[in-house]
Amino acid sequence: MRAAERSAVVTGIGMVTPLGADLDTTRRSLAAGGRADRVPAFDPRPHLKQPKALKLMDRRTRMAVAAASMAIDDASLPPGSFDADRLGVLIGSSGSDLQAEDLSRAVADPEHRAAEDIAYFSERILSGLNPLWLLVNLPNMVSAHVAIQLEARGPNSTVMTDWIAGAQAIGEATEWIRAGEADAVLAGGADVGVLPFVFAGYEQAGLFEQGAFDLSEGAAVLLLEEAGRAAERGARVYGRVSSYSCASTPGGRDALIATMTSALEETRRAGLTVDTLCCASVFEETLLRAEREAVEEVFGAAGIRLVEFRSALGHALSAAPAIDAALMLCALRESAGTGAVLCNSLGFLGQSATLAFSREAA
Repeated sequence: MRAAERSAVVTGIGMVTPLGADLDTTRRSLAAGGRADRVPAFDPRPHLKQPKALKLMDRRTRMAVAAASMAIDDASLPPGSFDADRLGVLIGSSGSDLQAEDLSRAVADPEHRAAEDIAYFSERILSGLNPLWLLVNLPNMVSAHVAIQLEARGPNSTVMTDWIAGAQAIGEATEWIRAGEADAVLAGGADVGVLPFVFAGYEQAGLFEQGAFDLSEGAAVLLLEEAGRAAERGARVYGRVSSYSCASTPGGRDALIATMTSALEETRRAGLTVDTLCCASVFEETLLRAEREAVEEVFGAAGIRLVEFRSALGHALSAAPAIDAALMLCALRESAGTGAVLCNSLGFLGQSATLAFSREAA
C-alpha cells in the first residue's frame, strides 16, 4: 500500500482525569455537571506488566501508562495480536514533576552560599537527591515507560510544546502512519499542573492576572491505527483523523486562523462539512479573545457550534488537547451527523494546533 493511500483512525481511548480514573467515569461525571482539578486516587499497578518500574515513574508517567493500557484494552488489541515493531508511542508532556523537596537540601542553606555559588548549589542538590532521580525525571521517560510496559518497539518520541503538545503528538503520530513508519501509534498527552513550581512559573508570567486560571492534571492516550489494518481486524472506530496543522504567531490569533483554515480546506476536499469546534481557551482573557476573533474570522456570520471541557476539567497543560480530542471523538461516534469536528489548542506564547476528526465512513 502506498503511503499516500494510508490514513489513521482512532480505535481505542484511555484517560485519567480529575473527574475519573477512566473514560466512562469521566464522561458520566461530565454529564452530571462535575468539576474538579485533581485526579482522584487511582492505582496504576493493574496496568503495569513490570510493577517494579513504578519507582521509576513520576505522576504524569503513571497516568500516561494507565491511559495507554486502557486504550489498548478499549481497542480490543490483545498482546501478540500486532507487530510490536510497528507499534509506536508519541506522548506530549511538559517535563518532570520537580517537587519542592528536590531542592530542599540546597534551599536549607544556613550560610546562604547556594544563592551565589552554582557549584555549591549543585553539590547540595545532588547530595540529597534520590540516585534514580534522573531516570524518573528525564523528559522522554513518559513515552519510554509506555513503550516498555506495552512492548511497543516502533518509533518513539516525546513532544514538549507545552499546551499544544497533546495535539501535536496526535497529529505527528498520524503522519507516522500515513508515511508508513508505523501501523499503530499510542498518542496523546500527560501532565501535572498542580505543582508549586508550575504555579510559580505561571504567576511570574502573569497568567493569573488575566482571569481565573484553573490548573489541573490528567492524561489521555488514543490508539491510532492505519485504517486498512483496522478494517481487516473488524475494529470499532471512533473516527478518522482528517486533518492536522500547527502554527505559531504572537498572540496566537493569526496562527489559529491559519490552522483552522487549513483544517476546513482539507475537510471540504473530502466532501465534509464542519459542524462543531472544541475551544482551547476558557480561562486566560488574552487567549480567549484571540480564539474568539479567529473563529469569527474563519467562520464568519454563520458561526459554528462551540463546545469546551476545560471549565469542568481545568487546564491539564500538555494533556488538555488530548483529553479534548478523546471526548470529541466519543461524541462524534455517538452522533447521527455526517460532519467533521475540530479541536483547537493554543499555547500562551502563541503556538496553535487544530485537529479535525470525521466519521470513519468519510
